[in-house]
Amino acid sequence: MALLVGAAAVWFAASGDGSLVDVAAAFGRTVVVGLVGSFAVHEVAHVVLLRRIPGITHITLERTSFRFSVVPVGTLTARQVGLVAVAGPGACLLTVPAWWVALPGSGLAWWYAAHVVFLVPVFADGRLLLASVRSGALGRDRRMTE
Repeated sequence: MALLVGAAAVWFAASGDGSLVDVAAAFGRTVVVGLVGSFAVHEVAHVVLLRRIPGITHITLERTSFRFSVVPVGTLTARQVGLVAVAGPGACLLTVPAWWVALPGSGLAWWYAAHVVFLVPVFADGRLLLASVRSGALGRDRRMTE
């Protein structure tokens, strides 16, 4: 990212052509506000809800090469698991109208709207939501240990 901005600045200084600066700025906005920002909103929403649940003793952050995840330590009911699973993608979806109004042509809203895919059971939020629904549907709204 820094290399792109640096190259654009050198090109602008040498030629007076600001088109590469515009491209670098748009790319930077997309990466920082769209990609990183949407995942920050997603994970912070999980944390905010988890901090309100009395059975959670603490929350850890797991980091891999491609993702960050919050991991609660403690006990949750099946209902609480479902609510926490929906909180991340739900928070991102709630920001979509604001992005459409604030920056209508930027495409940033789609980064946030795309978080709904995390409710598909191949992802952790989707698996937890499915387990929550199954447990609740079977009348087993007992405590689930994370």
